[in-house]
Amino acid sequence: MRALRGAVEGEASRYLAAWGVAGPPDPSLANLARYLALRRRELRPLQRALMPHGLSSLGRAESRVAETLLALERALQALAGEAPYPGADPEEAFFFGEGLLEARTRGLFGPERPGRKTRIMVTLPEEVGTASLLELVEAGMDVARLNLGKLPEEAWPGYLRALREAETALGRPIPLVLDLEGPRLRIQTPGVARVRVGDAVALVLRGEAPSGLPAFAPDRPELLALGVGDSLSLDEGRLWAQVEEATPYGFRLRVLLAPPKGFKLKPGRALNAPLGLEAPYLGERDARVLALAQELGALVGLSFVRTPEDLGALPPGLKGVVLKLESREGVRNLPQLLAHALPRFPTAAMIARGDLGVELGPERTAEMEEELLWLLEAAHTPAVWANHVLDRLVRKGTPTRAELADAFMGGRAEVVMLNRGPFLKEALRLLDGLLRRMEAHQYKKTPRLRALRSWPLPGEEPPRRGVPAGGLRLPSARPRCGCSVPKRRPPWPWPPAGPPGPACPGGPPPRPPARTAGSPGRPP
Repeated sequence: MRALRGAVEGEASRYLAAWGVAGPPDPSLANLARYLALRRRELRPLQRALMPHGLSSLGRAESRVAETLLALERALQALAGEAPYPGADPEEAFFFGEGLLEARTRGLFGPERPGRKTRIMVTLPEEVGTASLLELVEAGMDVARLNLGKLPEEAWPGYLRALREAETALGRPIPLVLDLEGPRLRIQTPGVARVRVGDAVALVLRGEAPSGLPAFAPDRPELLALGVGDSLSLDEGRLWAQVEEATPYGFRLRVLLAPPKGFKLKPGRALNAPLGLEAPYLGERDARVLALAQELGALVGLSFVRTPEDLGALPPGLKGVVLKLESREGVRNLPQLLAHALPRFPTAAMIARGDLGVELGPERTAEMEEELLWLLEAAHTPAVWANHVLDRLVRKGTPTRAELADAFMGGRAEVVMLNRGPFLKEALRLLDGLLRRMEAHQYKKTPRLRALRSWPLPGEEPPRRGVPAGGLRLPSARPRCGCSVPKRRPPWPWPPAGPPGPACPGGPPPRPPARTAGSPGRPP
């Protein structure tokens, strides 16, 4: 253990030097460097060897690497008889990293709610007013998000006016995140065309495509760095195509993956493709968003941030930034991004699993989102769990079981984000209840051993419980009164909260007559 501590400290200094950190390092960057030095080793045999002695297995050392290794070395020295055990460090010193992470989360995303530390961020709907904003706050929204890259500029004043009026009614500010567009690409098309697997498609960079060939053009062609054999995707991976050949008009593509019924090429679809490293990070609209963020004291979401050089274009004095991890380069450069961002701005990071899934593939993304949570905790940096959280509930009104498990696990982040949809308020109420339950059981990777109530001691009565707020209650196929119900399932949750409605005029259904001997069977 003594040798491990020394090696970790030595390698951590090499990480810090590579990140350009000079002088006494920020404690968060120092801890991140130690964590990377520790985790580059195969630690599973050591974990197994420590467990029988009742010692830490290093599985929860993210926010306190040096403190955990020192405590282990002291305990092992005492067990080996080398030195008496000097006692534990004061609790506030040992858990300093946890306290710093909580303080940074409060500074960026506001105070926690009673009974729930994890904040809920909401992408605001296209039409929002003061009353609807207050309803979202009442349902559980803590942070508002505006993706100004998608909103027309003439709509900005209406959103901001509704936010100011809602803040006045609440008597407190609503933390606001304004997203930059960044090097995000979207397509333009001459019309709507449907393409299928095996079809040829034209990617137009100049001139016009041949007649009869489905075509699209990127809205910012200067950002692309495509070559023959490269792949690109549209609409977060719903269509994949490969570059077959360079042409006078741009490139000829071949569709490799598309939905069974085909994919519609229509304007505004998101395009994921290789970008040139020299491509400028900030666009013309982004400069206006940054000026607005400074005026409002809003956080800035750095979409598709990839390198530390992208941060150099940001003006000083921003209230805070959210590094949106949406690309392979952004994930690879996360330590360097944190090393450049933390000294300049209050910083959080978003695990944007939609675009990241396109970049990394589904299997690697599922693994990478865990690793990103660990690295951000090691850097004492708030994490935002984003994209597709309770997506079916938000859009259709009922969640899948997989969504419920995913939302539950989102409680390991400091913030969970919901996208907009017709059932947003119902999703907010459900997520609020799930996160409250999660926090009673787990903090990050640490289980919290709350007393279990479902299996009482023999002879004891189990506690009687109703369905808690945010609990799951599905509508039955038919009400007990026998009245017909609409085929479409009503909004979530069911039954809705509030006073009961009027009694059914038909009363309860009649009981079927009792079956007697010799009767031919049950009545119809």
